[in-house]
Amino acid sequence: MGFLMRDAGSTDSGEAVERPKVVFLVDDDHEFREITSELLKRRGYEMILAASAEEASEVIESYEGEIDVLLMDINLPDGWGATVAYRLCQIRPNMAVVYTTGFTKGDPVLSSGLGSADFVVTKPFTSEQLASELERAMNSVPS
Repeated sequence: MGFLMRDAGSTDSGEAVERPKVVFLVDDDHEFREITSELLKRRGYEMILAASAEEASEVIESYEGEIDVLLMDINLPDGWGATVAYRLCQIRPNMAVVYTTGFTKGDPVLSSGLGSADFVVTKPFTSEQLASELERAMNSVPS
């Protein structure tokens, strides 16, 4: 799997160019990954995609660029999202995490695995809601 990353740098006129924020989306639903990826690309994010916990581990080990935020499905067939995110953050400690779920915020299944400070977006959501939660999560990570 290849990855494209634009480097931060400067324009020909010498102006500083900010590196696009990179979102690593892990979700087993192909259609959800594609639609969400396209929505976020339109908002200027660079996207990395994985369909499973196993693939996410492989990608996080091999991807050489910065990853700003992990957008993690909480209920993957091969792992609980919070556990997978914890392992991935051991490798990338400065990566923010936002969970996606079909569970409601009051669901005991969801509350048993996440802390109250975790960033969670409940499906379905709008692109504005998602972008807002991604930004809030990235702003919470110490620089």
